[in-house]
Amino acid sequence: MFAEIVGHERIRDILGQAVRARRLPPALLLSGPDGVGKRTLALSVARGVLCEAGPGEPCGACSHCRRLGRSIGSLPALREEATEATDDPVRLNLRLHPDVVLVEPWRTATRTEIKVAQVRDLVGEAMGHPFEARARVFVIDEAHAMNEQAANALLKSLEEPPATSHLILVTGAPQALLPTIRSRCQALRMGPLPGPTLEAHLRDRCGLGAAEAHLRAALAGGSLGAALAFESEDYRELREDLLAILESAGRSADRLEAAERLAERDDAALALTALRSLLRDAAVLRLGAAKETLLNADVADRLVPLSKGPVGERAAEVAAAAARTRIALRGNANKLLVMDLLMDALAS
Repeated sequence: MFAEIVGHERIRDILGQAVRARRLPPALLLSGPDGVGKRTLALSVARGVLCEAGPGEPCGACSHCRRLGRSIGSLPALREEATEATDDPVRLNLRLHPDVVLVEPWRTATRTEIKVAQVRDLVGEAMGHPFEARARVFVIDEAHAMNEQAANALLKSLEEPPATSHLILVTGAPQALLPTIRSRCQALRMGPLPGPTLEAHLRDRCGLGAAEAHLRAALAGGSLGAALAFESEDYRELREDLLAILESAGRSADRLEAAERLAERDDAALALTALRSLLRDAAVLRLGAAKETLLNADVADRLVPLSKGPVGERAAEVAAAAARTRIALRGNANKLLVMDLLMDALAS
């Protein structure tokens, strides 16, 4: 069921059976890493609930399926139109169909937030009857972005859910939700997509060449979204810079310059992911892995000498430090300071 979803067969089966049996829970929590298809699955469930052919796999031909499908395809335009009215927070409660609402967070330079007015509006809608379909579906994307007032406002709809309303929370950080919210939801976790599944999709459905599909799948960390957004030429330029940093890791003057270069990058998270991929390759080469098994097989000739020296010896430890650096950057950590500490770990 939900054939447009890549992977996640077990979760698709669970939700498909629930929709067909008209036993979809009133509150559902879909969690997992970014880019693995959580929101896409939530909206597919909404289409299955509304479908005039009967609950189950969306037929794609009935009026509900067509209208909802058009709105989902127009999401970037709907989002842009909504954010132009910055004085009305409820505008980002995107009505994709009379009986389907997608709530998205407001984004500023300093925060990403779902506001209390948005949740109060959703709760009011959820307490009403369907307009056209047999049931209504409300999807809250990035539900962990609800502020405290918004989260408390949501509890009312979870405590007294109408039989004709279904709420789906989508989040990459379920631990950030109130325990009282999590306890009232049926939770399903979507894991990273397997590399071969990603590679096959990129090759067969997206039309990428075998080498490009392999590179994207290897570096996407199980995220289809990351694989689709990947810019291979930009990545190769970034990787060239990182290889130069690894090759000069022992020189203190170069370490300071490297920390500054990394701190100045807009795509610091991508840089850290790429660095970890290179360190992973150096580590497995040191253990005797074949070149064709590397994530960065096309630069194996430069990785081999690195694997035999201090970089290969400490690759796993430095990769762990890179992971900690990425987590620190999600908060308010000083970018130059944490990059300097990472370069120090590389050269120690």
